[in-house]
Amino acid sequence: MTTALEKKLTEFREKFKSEYHSQLAELIELWRAVREKKQTKQIGEFVFSVHKLKGSSSTLNFLNLSDRLNLIEQELDASKEDAKLLTKDLISFVDRHMNTLIASSKQSPDPVLEVVFREADHAAEHGLESPSLAKQLSPNQSNIKQSTNYTDITIALVDDDLVISALMSKLLVGFGFEVEHFSSLQEITKAGNLDRFQLILLDLIMSGSAQEQVFEFAKSCESKGIFVFILSSLNTFEARLAGIRAGVTDYLLKPISITSLVTKIRKTFKIDRFEPHKILLLDDQANVGNFYKALLEEKGIEVLALTDPHTLIQALESFHPDVFLLDMHMPDVSGIEVAKIIRQQPKYDYVPIIFLSGDTDVKSKLLALQCGADDLIPKKTPPAMLISQIDSRIVRGQKVRYLASRDSLTGVLNHGQIMEAAGQVHRLARRNKKPMNIAMIDIDLFKRVNDIHGHSGGDKVLIALGQLLMQSVRDTDYVGRYGGEEFMLVFGDSDTAAIEDRLNMMREAFNQIMFNVNEVSFNCSFSAGLASSEHHDKVSDLIASADKALYVAKDQGRNKVCVD
Repeated sequence: MTTALEKKLTEFREKFKSEYHSQLAELIELWRAVREKKQTKQIGEFVFSVHKLKGSSSTLNFLNLSDRLNLIEQELDASKEDAKLLTKDLISFVDRHMNTLIASSKQSPDPVLEVVFREADHAAEHGLESPSLAKQLSPNQSNIKQSTNYTDITIALVDDDLVISALMSKLLVGFGFEVEHFSSLQEITKAGNLDRFQLILLDLIMSGSAQEQVFEFAKSCESKGIFVFILSSLNTFEARLAGIRAGVTDYLLKPISITSLVTKIRKTFKIDRFEPHKILLLDDQANVGNFYKALLEEKGIEVLALTDPHTLIQALESFHPDVFLLDMHMPDVSGIEVAKIIRQQPKYDYVPIIFLSGDTDVKSKLLALQCGADDLIPKKTPPAMLISQIDSRIVRGQKVRYLASRDSLTGVLNHGQIMEAAGQVHRLARRNKKPMNIAMIDIDLFKRVNDIHGHSGGDKVLIALGQLLMQSVRDTDYVGRYGGEEFMLVFGDSDTAAIEDRLNMMREAFNQIMFNVNEVSFNCSFSAGLASSEHHDKVSDLIASADKALYVAKDQGRNKVCVD
């Protein structure tokens, strides 16, 4: 059965066929100008036109045409700089290849392509370099997956201790999860419809159920794709081995730290991964760009395809790519120049740049590396291999950017990155004439926490607040550590009253977290100040306004949210 993607690719190929007549006519006129004037200007224009046609034909798997054009380009390359190298023999060589294209175009209503396309189809039939993505893209050939958002996770808590269960449920709800409590295996089994849960927190020792029954239940849940965490005060090799053999995802010892549990959940569901992947594609040929866009989007990658380099900077205000995919040879502005412009901006230091090119020679690869690019991929690379190479670059780039942008203790953005995010969101808000908000959060009496419980206790509080804030905002919002015990939140396109309500929910959830240090338990609170861009033209003024509101909250007795 023909897939939607295959239909799209067929459309691209048919469109190429229909446009080839005019492209060949343009090529013929350019070559006539070269033969007449024999100047570097005309030679350069002809070679560039050959290169463009070679790239698109190679991308769409018309290999005969691509190979012939490649021969012409290689032979004429040196004469672009020195017209004296355009000898009679070289002119004769190009004449022969051009005549072949012209002669083929006269043989049927479907010129040249009658031959070229038959070659491509023949190759497909014999499994050579088939354009059929059904054969080239199997699900196991890419590690690109859609990410899970914490709001999509429904948790079942199975524990017969009603007091502890009620507290844990309340804390998990405070972190944004949906939780249902069951007091026994019999109760959750009777309720049925286990598929509605993505995670089951399962107490190992419950009245009315032997450990073997608990592990058997866990095994059946894991076989259905439901993650299971065993909760137990029993820390023996035998119990842990039984959990491993039942296939449980994790084994946590009671009493369980809520922040540790949330961290485990985020890790299990890969909530902190930057997916779906985003690619900014720049190619002056719309057909080629559309081909790669369709190819990549089929694998769950979000693609912004541009044809004009001059639109790049504006596009980056609202689109934040994991990788740049650039055509190396474009008119007016080269891919090399675009790469240098990208690398001038510190925020893109760790974003990979990959060139797509019909050239595979050492010189081209060196040029790519010298301008700060990470790779050069030939346009004729099979789709499955292309996606694999892009995926590996994205994953590596994400890991590097994550480490470079994050506060090492709390995992939120560091000071530099949260300030960059604030500026970026502010510029976008002004362009779209929509408000944005900034909140400043400060842990109350944090010095007392450090004095009484030591810096290890203070670190636990900071980590917990960082996790709570990240868990409580949208994917389009930003959380960063402004400094010390102060955090900054950036909300794009948000209603101030709604943000105030959300901050109060975070504040109440933070109040409920119980910290244990050296067998001493304690709670903490935070104060927050909120300000809207509707009243401020500069980011610095907006931050100052939020900070002012924060100190009002402190003066009014702490553990409050105030709006400036």
